[in-house]
Amino acid sequence: MALKNLLNTDTEARIFEIMSYAILERHFKNITVYIGFSLQDIEKKPLELYKTGRTNANDGGIDFVMKPLGRFFQVTEVSNYDKYFLDIDKVNHYPITFVVKTFKPANEVYSELIQYGSEKSGGLEVLQKKYHDAVEEVITINELISWINELNDSSIKWLIEEIDRYFKLEMNIVEVN
Repeated sequence: MALKNLLNTDTEARIFEIMSYAILERHFKNITVYIGFSLQDIEKKPLELYKTGRTNANDGGIDFVMKPLGRFFQVTEVSNYDKYFLDIDKVNHYPITFVVKTFKPANEVYSELIQYGSEKSGGLEVLQKKYHDAVEEVITINELISWINELNDSSIKWLIEEIDRYFKLEMNIVEVN
């Protein structure tokens, strides 16, 4: 499948972010959670992923947010973990799921981030715990490809349309009819 061929370490950053969004949106779309303020108010809610701005804007913002969980996602291709911890610091150590443009196993990147957080904390246990707790999950190209493989034909069609739509938006391509 051509989509999987676009998921590699050479993929342009904006394309990778657009594809990551579309794949994650499809992956989480049919997952529901139960949420309410009391046992009597519990409702079944689908997970919804939202892009929070333009891709690769370097605006200091978070790339995607998930309702109703308030989960943050940050897409990155940087192997220098300082940038990850700048993202963590800018949201005051709120947990972030990092979507990383690498074929390294997610658990390996996660372990490296945790180790880096330990080093960055300078031995301050309170800061170390905050850094460790802020790395919610790591998703790599491997998971994205796996999730593409789980999609049915209508989801693949939607995925292609969504990638095309955001690509045109990001590249300022105006279609003339």
